[in-house]
Amino acid sequence: MYSQLVTLCATLPAYPNYLMIPLTKLEDFLASQILPAAAYSQYCTGDVSKDSLKEYAKEIQAISQAYVHHSVGSRLPSPVTSLRGAEAYALYYSAINAAKILHLLPLLNLPRNLSVLDIGCGPGTAGLALLSAVPHPFELTCVESAPAMRTVAEKLLSQWQSPHPLHKLTMCATLPPSTQQEYDLIIAANVLAEMPESEAAALIKTLVPQLRPNGYLLLLEPGQQAHTRRLMAIRNQIVHDHSELTPLFPCLRSDSCPMLQASETDWCHDTLEWHQPRLNRQFDHLLAFNKHRIKYSGFIFQKGGALLDGVRVITPPEKTRAGIEAILCGKDLYGIARIRKGTRSDGNRPLEKASVFDRLVMSQPCVGNLSPDVVFTRVR
Repeated sequence: MYSQLVTLCATLPAYPNYLMIPLTKLEDFLASQILPAAAYSQYCTGDVSKDSLKEYAKEIQAISQAYVHHSVGSRLPSPVTSLRGAEAYALYYSAINAAKILHLLPLLNLPRNLSVLDIGCGPGTAGLALLSAVPHPFELTCVESAPAMRTVAEKLLSQWQSPHPLHKLTMCATLPPSTQQEYDLIIAANVLAEMPESEAAALIKTLVPQLRPNGYLLLLEPGQQAHTRRLMAIRNQIVHDHSELTPLFPCLRSDSCPMLQASETDWCHDTLEWHQPRLNRQFDHLLAFNKHRIKYSGFIFQKGGALLDGVRVITPPEKTRAGIEAILCGKDLYGIARIRKGTRSDGNRPLEKASVFDRLVMSQPCVGNLSPDVVFTRVR
């Protein structure tokens, strides 16, 4: 059962150890489907020659520049206009974006007869990530306006066979009518930042009725300040307009985001440490990029779900002159929690050792200077 996989993943060590197998499998598949035969043969034994990668690298550079110079919240025409561009995007960005999805996947209790809608699917990244990790066939509907991306996505998703192919694949240039089908999981990755605010709100309004009861809406954006703060504002609009959607991650509260209210610069994000796949690392060397860490921002909502208890650790615990400090956020609670010098104990050690977005239960919910008898328990 998939729920058993979720439980297993939630008890395993930190991210890189137990999700590298799906990412390695994914990169090998992409290389086999996109690289010329001679280049793939090189990949199977070591590094691919620079001559074999240079045309893809040029496309990746151009795509990167288009995103860097894009004004967040304005309409972004697809920077991918050719088949080679779509293949280059798949070779480099698919592993990066799949890593984010695989990192969050254990938080979802998905049914066996799974139906997924991927908005702005690109080269099929979300579907490929799920295929590499979900242990049974599922139905996937992909929406992608760029013809070249759609072509590559259909090829990759239809060719995947191990350990199982898709049960059903539907490719669309535009969103199917809301009356056509309901989904257990809707993913919108790197989509909302590429459209005006009014269009983003309209898209969410269209998607909510297409979620089945207990279904999940997963929103992901690049880990950059402007993208993330805009996504946080969209999150506020969602909880205001759609009471049927319950925030599950990272939020443990259903009111307006206190971070947005408290600061004009702070942004709620995380950084993934990963063992970078070989080909992805080669492109970094060619392009002078650096993806040995991956910043991301994201929100998960559940239709008809219940708020989780406890608090989230929003910033990594940091040693300061006053003690060990971290920002905590939970129901009716937001602010800096401080373990003062001389008050470290077994009870507050889980906070001291916590990572960003860990969920902790406090014996006495509070912020500020913590008393020595406050006990933290990490929730897996």
